Amino acid sequence: MQASKTTTMRTNYEICLSGKSCILVPYRPEHLPNYHDWMQDPFLLEVTASETLTMEEEIEMQQEWRDDERKCTFIILARDLTSNDFDEDEQFQVPPPPIDKEQDKMIYPYLVERTLVAMIGDINLFLSEEEDDVDTCDWNQLTTCNTQADERKPFSQAELDIMIAKESHRHKGLGAELALMMMHYGASALGIRRFFVKIKDTNTSSIRLFRDKLGFVQCSYAECFGEYEFECKQETAAEMTRWVQAKWNMCCIDTGENVDNLRLYDVHKCPLNE
Repeated sequence: MQASKTTTMRTNYEICLSGKSCILVPYRPEHLPNYHDWMQDPFLLEVTASETLTMEEEIEMQQEWRDDERKCTFIILARDLTSNDFDEDEQFQVPPPPIDKEQDKMIYPYLVERTLVAMIGDINLFLSEEEDDVDTCDWNQLTTCNTQADERKPFSQAELDIMIAKESHRHKGLGAELALMMMHYGASALGIRRFFVKIKDTNTSSIRLFRDKLGFVQCSYAECFGEYEFECKQETAAEMTRWVQAKWNMCCIDTGENVDNLRLYDVHKCPLNE
């Protein structure tokens, strides 16, 4: 496990992940007006189990999430909404889709400000430590176990959450790419070896995505909430990274795409503008 890495919301605040159909950019104050409008929608409030917030509360939450080491958040940009409007401006470019070889990390200083029209949702990882089995501690070792529990453990699991807010981009087959992009980043950059999702039993499209297409396994069901929990787990973060890449390769082959171009994403810089 890559326990030595300490990448958090602060450090992913100035990078973007450029994928085939989507670009993930850090959640910044510029996104707040659109995000606030999204979260007035009763449907989105219900499926995300959220409450309506004032703009002031949204601003405060964005700042808290930016600094919280347990949260990793990106805004989702649809590539098809960025490809036409900006080509004439030589001063501004959108990161290209990944190619078969890793591209040099480029700098896109105006990416966030100039792509607000392309926002379609957000994607999050909520990081935590996996629970130890208490039965492994006998009474003679209880003090030792409690001392070890007080020490900070590296985050090794994360709840994955995807929201496609723009109705025009739902049911377009973006879910698998987005989930695998975030899982690959979580495993390779954050050391995550277990991902889990919580899905309402009425949300059949998400169940099909995670259980049937991505191979997540049901690990619990909360009848009182009508909610499944599905997980994908490997022994190490490195194994998870390889598993995600292999799953992406299979997704590409299943859709008949060129098997020579199987990279999930490239990482580029999108620094803050002073």
